[in-house]
Amino acid sequence: MIDRLLGFFSWLFSKLAFWNKPKPYTTIFVEDCLPDNLKPKALYVVHEHGTFEQAAMLCPCTCGQILHMNLLQDERPCWKVTHHSDGTASLHPSVWRQKGCKSHFWFRNGQVIWSAER
Repeated sequence: MIDRLLGFFSWLFSKLAFWNKPKPYTTIFVEDCLPDNLKPKALYVVHEHGTFEQAAMLCPCTCGQILHMNLLQDERPCWKVTHHSDGTASLHPSVWRQKGCKSHFWFRNGQVIWSAER
């Protein structure tokens, strides 16, 4: 009886976790430059002539700042963007603001994963 009850609660938790999972960020590719107003929960990837130049997004802490991540390999600091078959993207390494809100997070498969060092 206890095994059936534990099995039921395990099943219920898995279903609730699925429904509570935040919707992933949308990946938007733009040519040459960013739009004037960025949408929340969107990662913009700017490219020119087939070369990815930068990724940008509104800070996920909701402070309103625009985060710019350089994607050009010969400049520092530099991030790498990976596009996944499900339409999401990941950034490597983590994003860590040294000023302002000091947000520190990983961006994986369209999700923000906060660091404990915030």
